[in-house]
Amino acid sequence: MTPNDSASPDDHATPDQPVGSAATLSEQDQRAVELLIEHGFDVEAACAAEPALRARIVAASGLFARVDRYPVEPIDPSLIDATLARIDRDDAARSERMRVTPERSAVGGRGRWADFIAVACVALLAVSVGVPLLSQLQHRKEIEGCAANMRAIGSALATYSGDFNGRPIAAGLAPDLGALTSWAGYDNSRHLDVLHQRGYCAPECLCCGNDGDRQGYASQVPNERMNLAWRQPSHLPLLADRNPLIVRTILGRPIGTAVENSLDHGGDGQNVLFADLAISFEASPVLRVRLSADGDAIEENIWVPADRRGFQDDLHAPSEWSAIDVFLMQ
Repeated sequence: MTPNDSASPDDHATPDQPVGSAATLSEQDQRAVELLIEHGFDVEAACAAEPALRARIVAASGLFARVDRYPVEPIDPSLIDATLARIDRDDAARSERMRVTPERSAVGGRGRWADFIAVACVALLAVSVGVPLLSQLQHRKEIEGCAANMRAIGSALATYSGDFNGRPIAAGLAPDLGALTSWAGYDNSRHLDVLHQRGYCAPECLCCGNDGDRQGYASQVPNERMNLAWRQPSHLPLLADRNPLIVRTILGRPIGTAVENSLDHGGDGQNVLFADLAISFEASPVLRVRLSADGDAIEENIWVPADRRGFQDDLHAPSEWSAIDVFLMQ
C-alpha cells in the first residue's frame, strides 16, 4: 500500500487475481497495520518502531481515517437494550447451572452423583492403599529403632567386657532356681541394669520401644556352659525382644504353643542380638545354633528351657532346667 493506493481495487488486478475478487494486503502492508494497532494508531510511534515502513504506515493511517469519517446512521437505542438484556439472561442461566439445589439434585443431578461416587471411589482406593503402606513403614521404623537399642547394648557389653574382663549378663554362676515353682518369679533383667547404672548406655536402650510395661529385653539366663561359650566370639543368641511365654506366665494365661513370636512387633518376629554383636530380625524363635565351636548346629527354641531330658516342649519348673542350652527371658 502506498499513498496513491486509494484507487479502486480493480485497478490493481493481476493475472492471478481476477477483476472483482477479494483484495489482500502484502506482508509489508500487514506489518504496517499491525504497528499502528500495537501503538494505539499513533503514527509517529509506529514509524519510530520501523522507519522503513513510514510510507505504508502513513497510508494505512489515512485509510483508517477515511473509514472513521464515513457517515453512518446512529445506533438504535432499542438494539442496545435488547443486546444487554440478552447478556443478562445468559449470565442468569449460567449462574443457575452452577447452583445445586435439592430439587435439581433429585431430578437432574445424576451426573453430579456419578462424579461424587467416582471421587469417593478414588478416596477409598487411596485409603485402602495408603493406610497399609503407612502402617508397614511405621512397623519397619519400630523394628529399626529396636535394633538400634540392641546395637547400643552390644557396644555397651563390649566396653564393659574390656573394662571388667567379663559380661554382666554372664556374671556369677547359674542362679539358684531350686526354690522357684515358676519362671514368673525370676527377674532376669537385673543382669542388664548394671549397664545403665554404670553409664555404659541409656536406660531407654534396655527395652523395645513397643514394650509399654518396660519389662526389658529377654537375655540369656546365666549358666556355666553359656558363660564359657560367650567368652569366645560366637554366633549364639544373647539378647532378644520379650519372651512371649514369660509374658503369658506372668499374666496367668496358658501357653498355647511354644513356637510363638514376641509381642513387641505384632507377632511378626523378634530382633536378636548375637554374641558376635550381629543383629537380625528372626521370623521364628527356633534358630539353628552351635553350642560349642566343634559341635554340630542344632535347632534351639530361644524361649523354652530344655529340661533334664533335653526336651523343649514347655516352660517346666525352673528346678527342671538342664542349664546347658540357650534360654532367653526378661
